[in-house]
Amino acid sequence: MEQFQDRLIKFRNDKGLSQQNLAESIGVGQVTVARWENGTSKPSPLAAVKLEEIGFGKIDDSDTKLASSPKVAHTPEERKKLRDRIRYRIGLGEKSFRFDPAPYVINSADDQVGFFETLFSLQEQSKLPISEIEYIKRLSLVSAVPGIIPAQSELENPKLNAKNWNPNYGPHGWHRYVGRFPPHLVRSIINHFGIKKNETLCDPFAGSGTTLVEGRLLGLKGIGIDICPLSCLISRTKSKFPESTSMLEKLSEELITFYRDRWDVFNGQKKIDEVDSDTIISRKGNSIPNFSNVEKWFSPEALLGTSIVVEFAQTLNGYQQDAICCALSSSMRSIGNVDVDVVRAEYRKTPRQNVDVLKLVTRVLRKMIGDIGKSLETHQGLIGSSDDIKIIESSLLEANLPSDSVDYVITSPPYGVEAISYLRTHLLSYRSLQPILGYDPYSFNDKIIGAEYVKENGTTKANWLTSDYSSTFKHFFQNEALEESAKILRRKDMMMHFFDDMVNVAKLFRNMIRKNGKIAFVVGNKKIGDYVIPTAEIISEIFESFGLELYDTIGHKLKCNNSNSEVPWQERIIQDEFVLLFTRR
Repeated sequence: MEQFQDRLIKFRNDKGLSQQNLAESIGVGQVTVARWENGTSKPSPLAAVKLEEIGFGKIDDSDTKLASSPKVAHTPEERKKLRDRIRYRIGLGEKSFRFDPAPYVINSADDQVGFFETLFSLQEQSKLPISEIEYIKRLSLVSAVPGIIPAQSELENPKLNAKNWNPNYGPHGWHRYVGRFPPHLVRSIINHFGIKKNETLCDPFAGSGTTLVEGRLLGLKGIGIDICPLSCLISRTKSKFPESTSMLEKLSEELITFYRDRWDVFNGQKKIDEVDSDTIISRKGNSIPNFSNVEKWFSPEALLGTSIVVEFAQTLNGYQQDAICCALSSSMRSIGNVDVDVVRAEYRKTPRQNVDVLKLVTRVLRKMIGDIGKSLETHQGLIGSSDDIKIIESSLLEANLPSDSVDYVITSPPYGVEAISYLRTHLLSYRSLQPILGYDPYSFNDKIIGAEYVKENGTTKANWLTSDYSSTFKHFFQNEALEESAKILRRKDMMMHFFDDMVNVAKLFRNMIRKNGKIAFVVGNKKIGDYVIPTAEIISEIFESFGLELYDTIGHKLKCNNSNSEVPWQERIIQDEFVLLFTRR
């Protein structure tokens, strides 16, 4: 059967059309048509309809992006073919090494096999950027190369029957965070880029610090940027951990002593089951402000315990304060009356009872201590200094990084849900830590890329910046069906603002990334009503307008396989996800 790209080239030539002519006739960019013809991308369902309308003929769903995440069950014969695709050799320099894939690669679901093969292929190098042994130690998704166990495999230590990777190995598991991308992907891209220790890796949408943690474990210089103060705190804690566990061990003991003393003093005056939230808020030493429905969010013992931990944190500074605050925030969904089955902060139907805040926080601290020890041991010879990691609390648009100051970018902007939703997820952490963080989570909406800052009654702008850089953008958002309700119109506005922000991001990337530097940009094709936004195509056209050349696209539904990263509407809202790889020309 004739391949789609061959059909497309023949159709275009028969019509006497250039790639640009064809692109203009169906409302996409020339680069998009080029990717269809070289097989690195497939048309969206909307683009397929437009091709059919100009006489191309019927396009099967398997030739569109609907097919990027197979859902159908495979026959035994098909499964065997898939298993046979799992590679056991990798080319590094002039040599080819046999290796054992991680157990979750061998045991993976059928629709994961091709993705793992892509990540193995990405890590192959014709010329090694570092020593052979060091590079093998950096490999991702590999259990062993004869005589060498990669550091990730040692730290993750998956069971032989594991079916999913563990995205919580080492510091990655210290704090829940919605929508984070898997560290295995980040490590694979670091290896693909061939980043050396004297080069700088940047994540301008740092989130909970996945890119920065991987950079630290592999000894790279890192810059993380995020406007969210809690995200910066989490990132600092996870990526700038100390080179010894003694400080955290001592800190845990000091917390226990401080907590018990303050608890006993309060209970010596009034019994905890006989007091209300106002009494705790007015307690000497408390700095948590009174906020709406505090009595619904916290039981008395939970509020008192949280108040004492915050009081202790305020006696500290630097990493010690960050670690205590991170441990408290990490425990918040077990402390507050929070419904853990929803991503945003909502009340539990049944309030929590007998909440032991000290036990919960010290449990996280013990995990930190254990994970630091394992990370230092497994990544010996690779791991870098905490001084090499820099966290900037700012919007990327206001961070003012110098020209050519960054070698590589690995990032994922908040494309999956409204950006402010990431803040609402940790609402109780913000309320409790406000004396330290200094911000209300709703105080900087209009500075957040992708935020819900558009007006309720419709379009806030007449002219969109992105229209000058992406024909796909113009074509998609001209669809009148996207104005059929106030809710859809508002979501449309939000996404159009997001793409205008991406134009400014592309300009900044052009300036801050050195020539021949590389970018990995992870985005998802989100839905508005029944229509899938061609986000990957729009971003690609924007970036290429600023000399950021797309050289590869990896399409796959990225999952961290655990409740710490997925959201209930992920399957419904996010259709496909793409890793877009660019070179700065």
